[in-house]
Amino acid sequence: MKKLQVFLNDRPVGILWSDKKRRLAFQYYWEYLGDPDAHPLSMSLPLREPPFGEDLARPFFSNLLPEGDIRTVIAKLVSVSEKNDMALLEKIGGECAGAVSVLPEGVVPDTKGEYIRISQDELDSMTEAQTGRPLLINRKELRLSLAGAQDKLPVFIKDGEYFLPTGNMPSSHIIKPRNRYFEGTVQNEAFCMKLAKAAGLPVPDCYIRKRGKSIAYVVERYDRAREPEQNISRIHQEDFCQAMGYLPGQKYESEGGPGLSDCFSLLQKFGTQPIADRKHFIEWVIFNFLIGNADAHAKNISLLFRYGKVCLAPFYDLMSTLVYPELSQKMSMKIGREGRYKWTRKRHWERFAKGIGVRPRIVFEIAESMADRLETESSDIAGAFVSQYGGEELVDKIRDTILKHTSSFEW
Repeated sequence: MKKLQVFLNDRPVGILWSDKKRRLAFQYYWEYLGDPDAHPLSMSLPLREPPFGEDLARPFFSNLLPEGDIRTVIAKLVSVSEKNDMALLEKIGGECAGAVSVLPEGVVPDTKGEYIRISQDELDSMTEAQTGRPLLINRKELRLSLAGAQDKLPVFIKDGEYFLPTGNMPSSHIIKPRNRYFEGTVQNEAFCMKLAKAAGLPVPDCYIRKRGKSIAYVVERYDRAREPEQNISRIHQEDFCQAMGYLPGQKYESEGGPGLSDCFSLLQKFGTQPIADRKHFIEWVIFNFLIGNADAHAKNISLLFRYGKVCLAPFYDLMSTLVYPELSQKMSMKIGREGRYKWTRKRHWERFAKGIGVRPRIVFEIAESMADRLETESSDIAGAFVSQYGGEELVDKIRDTILKHTSSFEW
């Protein structure tokens, strides 16, 4: 029986194991349960003495791992099966999203480490490689298990210099290179994130790093706290699939995953600032509809755990997917049981409102306000953005999508 220890920062919280059939189980340490300051690893794994079996343990821990091609490549590099969650966690569970780490028995989080400076030329080379391989593949410090389907590079940035964290040193930002298959993904995400900020949505700071032919999207990590003397610490977080006990392959509603009402109920049940979070959630739904983000699934929203409170994390991975005809044109989570943009009408927004227990008028007012702001802001931001970063055709498509979807608000 293989066992791994689970930590929050440097604090041991429990043990994860698998049997011969690779079924996972997790149990909190008795010492952790006895601490009055202890909080659950996940909303789906409440504090209790009995162990959690496969049905509850696997969703949380499998969601810590990368998805898609990156998972396949990493599995080959560390010589384990890509379907073996336990083996992958053992190899690359040293730094997951938030404050969680999963380590072999007897191993504790490294209290040492350093930041290795990356030259601008080396950073260009890493982000422009276009190999489909993990960005840290040529380094011995391969401890990358940031969840998601896209290649990402965690770095520490200080005074305009970029550093690779080693040991237990936390990163401060994530770098995403341009996507090999879809044009302008860097400009797309940066523009949409700037729109979201201008529209009043809570989003982390981001920018585009452009140097010669090299271009990449850089976003500040929301699961980090800035301490005195420019030190940073990790904040525990989990995405909504983890919080509700869904596997990564169920992140889409059409594949058995959660819908918008399920996500809203989660905030109502566990959120410690429900009024603000519920309003932001409704804004997130409307914003994604207007920009045409059909990939707004439950792994793209998270909860933050801090000072004994549970709240909605800043929004991330906001981009218009409808500008790429090759991608699905159906929403990841339906609005009032309608998943097609061109067929979404007032009655579907009314059904959405009723499904989350909110008066339709409130949703309509938020939608009208959001539409007005995005029409104005998209025009104001576009000129300077395109002048600096390019992507004029793509930005125009996003603006056209906003105008088209705004016109469907018939109330």
